[in-house]
Amino acid sequence: MLCELLRAMQPLARNWARELPPSELQWLQSHLQQCPACSAWWQREQAWDAALHRAMTDVTVPADLLERIWQRWQLEKRYTYRQRAMRLALAALVLLAATIVLGWYANFYVRPIDLAALTGPIRLPDHPSAEAVTNLLERHGISVPAELQRRWDFRYLKAIYYTYEQGRWLCNLEFRRDDSSAHVVVKLLPRRWCRNDQLEMFRHYPGTAVLGLDEDSPYIAFVIGQPEHIASFYREGDPTG
Repeated sequence: MLCELLRAMQPLARNWARELPPSELQWLQSHLQQCPACSAWWQREQAWDAALHRAMTDVTVPADLLERIWQRWQLEKRYTYRQRAMRLALAALVLLAATIVLGWYANFYVRPIDLAALTGPIRLPDHPSAEAVTNLLERHGISVPAELQRRWDFRYLKAIYYTYEQGRWLCNLEFRRDDSSAHVVVKLLPRRWCRNDQLEMFRHYPGTAVLGLDEDSPYIAFVIGQPEHIASFYREGDPTG
């Protein structure tokens, strides 16, 4: 009974506890001197405590421990900054790509247009001529190619209107003879929307004609109609007509 009581009190008598009062501690020491079994058990417990203490305290500390900690901290810092820089670079690339796509879309598909593109046809001059029509369209931000002004007969101009084709607003000049014997449409296209090889192909394609291809005008005239109708709208004396 006394041995069981001693072993129950043993945790309180350890060096790291010392919660026993002096009288109980004295009784504990006297019992250990009288009981060989408890004394051997106590010595094993003390040896275990000593070994555990050594394992927890006898740690070899490198001489350059602080330097290693500093290097490790610098490495982690650089790694953190590198990840942050990569995320910022990725975000910048995504933003740049989105800006390019939106700019391209706005430039080619949602480009600023005159309100006439939404309100309907443009009112014709009282006496249509190449000069009058050119001045009228310039007020709407459209340049008429010089070749069209020089070679085309504007007396038969019947309407100027916009059409929305393939995501783009196009200005159309409709020419029609009074007896309706000939009818063509001239589309004024921004040069940057077309490739020269395509325009050169349509230049010699039956039912189409391209004017202004060999000049520096920002617009070219793309004529659509039957070949004999197209030829009838050239001015008198023009070799094509």
